[in-house]
This record gives sequence, structure tokens and C-alpha cells, in this order.
Amino acid sequence: MKPQKSLSFKNTYIRLLIYLKPYWHKSVFVLVLSAISAYVTVLPTQILGIAVDEIRTADALIKNTPDNPSDNKSLPASPVTRQKNNIPLSKPLMSAASAIYQHWFNGYNRTIVTLIFLAACFIIIHSVNSGVTLVHGYMTNELGQRLIYDMRNQLYNHIQLFPMSYFENNKTGDIMSRIMNDVNSLEQAIVGPVITFITDMFKFAWILYFCLKLDWQLTSIALVVCPFISLCTYNFGKRIRKIFRSLRDKTADLNSLIQDNISGIRVIAGFAKEKEEMERFREKNYENYTLYVRILKLVSTLRPIVDLITETGAVVVICLGGYKVLQGQLSAGTFVIFFPYLQMMYGPITGLTRFYNQVQRAIASTERVFEIIDTPHELKDAPHAIDLPPVRGFVEFKHVHFAYSRETEVLSDINIQANPGQMIAFVGPSGSGKTTLTKLIPRFYDPTKGDILIDGYNIRDVKLHSLRKQMAMVLQEPFLFNDTVKANIAYARPDATNREVEEAGSAANAHDFIMELPKGYDSVIGERGVKLSGGQKQRIAIARAILANPRILILDEATSSVDTETEQLIQNAIYRLVKNRTTFVIAHRLSTILHADLIVVLDKGRIVETGLHHELLAHGGLYKKLYEMQFNTQEKRKPEDAEAETKKTEVPVVQEPALDLNETPLHSKW
Repeated sequence: MKPQKSLSFKNTYIRLLIYLKPYWHKSVFVLVLSAISAYVTVLPTQILGIAVDEIRTADALIKNTPDNPSDNKSLPASPVTRQKNNIPLSKPLMSAASAIYQHWFNGYNRTIVTLIFLAACFIIIHSVNSGVTLVHGYMTNELGQRLIYDMRNQLYNHIQLFPMSYFENNKTGDIMSRIMNDVNSLEQAIVGPVITFITDMFKFAWILYFCLKLDWQLTSIALVVCPFISLCTYNFGKRIRKIFRSLRDKTADLNSLIQDNISGIRVIAGFAKEKEEMERFREKNYENYTLYVRILKLVSTLRPIVDLITETGAVVVICLGGYKVLQGQLSAGTFVIFFPYLQMMYGPITGLTRFYNQVQRAIASTERVFEIIDTPHELKDAPHAIDLPPVRGFVEFKHVHFAYSRETEVLSDINIQANPGQMIAFVGPSGSGKTTLTKLIPRFYDPTKGDILIDGYNIRDVKLHSLRKQMAMVLQEPFLFNDTVKANIAYARPDATNREVEEAGSAANAHDFIMELPKGYDSVIGERGVKLSGGQKQRIAIARAILANPRILILDEATSSVDTETEQLIQNAIYRLVKNRTTFVIAHRLSTILHADLIVVLDKGRIVETGLHHELLAHGGLYKKLYEMQFNTQEKRKPEDAEAETKKTEVPVVQEPALDLNETPLHSKW
């Protein structure tokens, strides 16, 4: 995957926040809860300061009442202390405490009643804060997971529409890492830290408001350290972001290595390469380790520096605040409040460093996700594309050229016509373009020049889904899902009945071995069908194609690596599959296409010969050379042996009803 230019922090973040748009009402609700939670969180500290001032006032009154110091009932209402008291909640709470004392508890100690009232307020405020925090946390987590769900769906849907070249040029492990790990990291940028950051900013605003009311001079001194904290955070953040990007790439490489090695564990074991693969893994793992250590060193360096700056500011505030208390310019309760508020004020600022680090890490993942989302689809429906109606199976290549890159042309001036029900076989040396040619039919790639028509419709002018729904492919190495036999056969038609699935299995000569599995059609066959033999997997793939009932069939010769008995079973299944369908066959064993309706011989991306089997042999060109090389008819085999081989290939294992050759395509002799 080609690395793109690093996205700007601002644009990336704005783009991420767009994902919140469908959930704006929930987002607003979360923000309101954040503001409420921030406000309620800072109130208990003020109650503590009010209680301290009330106790000091009561103590002063007792000391100034020599006649009866223990007669708490006779104490007058708490006077305004000579020390300055600017606690915002002091007036409303003390008024409420006075009213409660006068109406219900006039015969009790006024100070005790006031302290009990303040304690009750303290508990109530904390209870409210706990409830708000609970709802806030639930809403935040649900919103975060919803965004991850949406983005992962968008990413996966986008990936599915890429052409085959994308998957051929990119590592599976890297793609998986972006879908899973990188998308998960986005929650650290969009929701969790963002909501925490917003809540901290609300808290900072409330604390700043209250601190300015308490003492603007102390507040101003406390704020002097903020620019230094911000500067440190910004510089460290720039460095951390680059390392996180490298870390994500190295993690993707490690995932790719793990994925490859687990998939190829039999090859590794078969060649006794465990030590070599362990060394490769150790190298990749060490690269991840070193990057993590670099990140942790930066984070470990940043935090002590920020703490030193904030503690320096706190010391200055404590000294000046203590002096103002001694001078009577500030009440003890106000000072008691101011110091916790100072810590709360620095909390969001130091929290900004954590937020910035988390966001930088997530932005590195975001860039990797957006690289995929921003990759345009080379193959997509044209604006005027229509649904391809049910086709008869007429396929035409008109002056088709194709190149994977500008330098090398893989196919040159291909012209072929296939009538409904015909079998077209592609023959040629390795690298001649046979597989590439078949990939153009379902539009896995678009020709660089020329057109492909199906029943007269240019495949560029029809919707991809409607085109591929009328085709099926049976590959030399069939892919089966880690699911049941039934689910694999019914993949193209999930609504197929059990009877239809079993009929397809029988037609593919697979029913007998399927019924011998532990749970029959409900048996899980493992990843890529690992619990089945090669021939069994081929027959299930054929059953899948039979059930799909396509009009156009692409067949990569399926018998090149199986034993003779299995080959006969597969050939008989293919015999049933290709009847009355337009079939394109990539031929590896020439004995299997002796009766094709048209044999197309390719060499270096060009058609060098076309015709029937006997015509091409008589022509004496490349086809004859390939045929003689495969059957070795010149020296090692007698002509009658080759004829016997041909007859053997013609006869299916399970005899079919007699066919009228005047009405049946030549390929029915398969």
C-alpha cells in the first residue's frame, strides 16, 4: 500500500468528527452531561471551605463568651468574620442553614445544625455527580462503539469494491490490521479522550470562574504556568505522532508475517524452517519493541517536566495565599478551597498532555484508515449503468488489450466470440495470459483498450452486481469458508432448500463423502476447507457452481493435481456442470479439452491459433508442440496409447442418458 502524505491534524480531526453527525442529538446530550458533571464536581470543595469557616467562627465566639462557653444553644448567629470570604456557595447555603435552624431546630446547637446540613449537601451533591457520571459514561461508551461500528462497516464495504489488483499488491495482514486495530484506535481520538477533554475544559472553566471570584491575584499567578505546559505538550506531541505512525506500520508488518506463517504452517514444518521463521518473527517483534520503548521514553520524560512546572506554580500560590490569610485578606476556608481548586485547574491542563498523546496515537491510525477510504475504486458502476437482464450467454471480445502497468502489456488485440452453450478453451505456456483473460469477463479488471460484450451489452455499461450474479467460477485451488458444507455449497444461493443443496452435492459426485462426515452437510470443514482433501474441495466448489446455475461459467482446470480416481469423479461432475452453459476453460491437461467447441492458443498475450483439436494438430503450430510435450507422443508413447488415453478421457464414470449429438454442443462429449 503506497504511503500517502501525512494528513493535517486539523483536517483529520474535523473529518473524524463528521462521523458524529448522525448522532448529533446524543452528542449534544453527552456534552450537556459533561457540563453538569463538571459543575457538580467542583461544588463539594466549596462546602468544605464553608464548613472550615463556620468552625473557626464558632471557635472564636466560644473563646469570646467567658460566662458560659459550653452553652452552645445561647450562641448568636454566626457573624461575618473579619477575614474576607468570597466563597460563591457560602451565602445561599448559610441562608438555607439559618432558615432550617430557626424553623425546625431552634433549640439545638446552631453550629452543629449547620455542619450537619453542610454534610447532607455534600452527600447529595456527590450522589448527583455519581448519577450524572454513570449516565455520562454509558452514553459515551455506547457512542464510541457506534462510531467504530459505522467506520468499520464503511471501511470493509469500501475494500470489497476494490479490484483484484489491490489485494494482489497489498498484504492481507496489513489490511486486517487497518480494519481491526486502527479502527479500534479511532475511539481514542473521537469519543473517549474528546469527551474527557471537553469535560475537563468545562471543569477548568468553572474552576477558573470560581477562583477569580475567590481571589483574582492568586488565580493570575496560577495561570502563568499554562503557556509552558502547552509548549511542552505541543513539542512532544509532534515527535510522538511520527513514532506512532511508524509503530502502526510495523505492527501491520508483524500481523502480515503472523498471518502468512499460520496459513503456511505446513510448508514451514515440511521444510523444517521453524528456527528461520522464529528469527524473522523475532526481528519484526524487536522493531515493534524499540518503537514502543521510544514512545514510553518520551511520555515518561514529558510527565515529570509538566509536573515540575505545575508544582512550582502551586508552591508560589501556597506562599502568597498563606500570607493573605495571615493578613486577613483571605479567609481560611477560602484558602482551603483555593488549593484543591488549583490542583483541579492544573488537572485539565496536564490532562491535555495525555489527551494530546492519545490523539496523536489515534491520528496515526486514522491516517492509515483514510488511506484506504481515500483510495478510489478503479472499477465502479458508470453513472448510466443498468442492471444486466438474464442473458443467453453470448460473449464477445473485441480488440481487447490489457496491461497491469504501463510498461508491459499482458494481452494484445484479443478477438473471440463464444455462442450460448459453447465451451471455449484457453491453452498456452505459463504466463501467456490465460488467467488474466478470464478475469476480464467478470470485470475483475477493465481492459485498457477494447470492449467485452455479453448478449450485446458492454460490461462497462452494466452494474457489477448484476453482471457477476450470472456467472460462476471453479478455480484450480477452490476457496472454501470456515463454515459448514451446506453453507459453502449454498453460498451463491443462501435461500436454497436442503434438498436443492443435496441435489447439487449429488450432481458434483460429493454427496457420498459428505454423508460420511461427522455431521453430514452440517459438518464444519475448517479454514479454507483444511479438513477435506483436494478432490473433495473441488467437488464442493463444483456443487456450489451447480447450485448457482450460472449462464456463464469460468473453469480453471480442476484435475491437474488429483489422483486418477478422483479425477474421473471430478470430470464427471464437470460434465454435468458445463452442459448448456457458456464455458471458458483454462486448460492445463489438454486431454480434458479435446472436444471443446473452440480452442484458443495464447502466447505472450496474443492469440496465435484458434480451432478444434484435430485442426490444431494438423496445423502443426504451438498447440501441437504443447500436446506432444504433454503426451510425449514422439518417443515414449505409441499412437494407439494416445488414442486410448483420449477415449478414456471421453468416457464419464457415471453414464449419462443418451444424447442427440445433432442438438448437443460438441463439449457434451466431455
